[in-house]
Amino acid sequence: MSGKKEKIITASGVELTEQMMDRLAHEWESDTWKGRLTEITVGRPRIMGEELVNVTFRIPKSRLSILEAVAKSNGETRSEYLRKAVDKALVADIL
Repeated sequence: MSGKKEKIITASGVELTEQMMDRLAHEWESDTWKGRLTEITVGRPRIMGEELVNVTFRIPKSRLSILEAVAKSNGETRSEYLRKAVDKALVADIL
């Protein structure tokens, strides 16, 4: 290992010294650290490039149970599954 010290620069451009890193590590390990790991974004993150609107409709309870089971087996939420189903239906009707 060379005697040259490596510079550590955070994503926000702050240069950290070894002493600062030692202090932060001690705070983290002793559960006294007051920082945060990521920026806090208020509200739910957007899932699409445009504003979403709510659409409400009724289906039989038995169909909802099946829908939720299929969505879960695909690793999707009910909303994700329904958005994809609507997209597929719209494409099929347009073509």
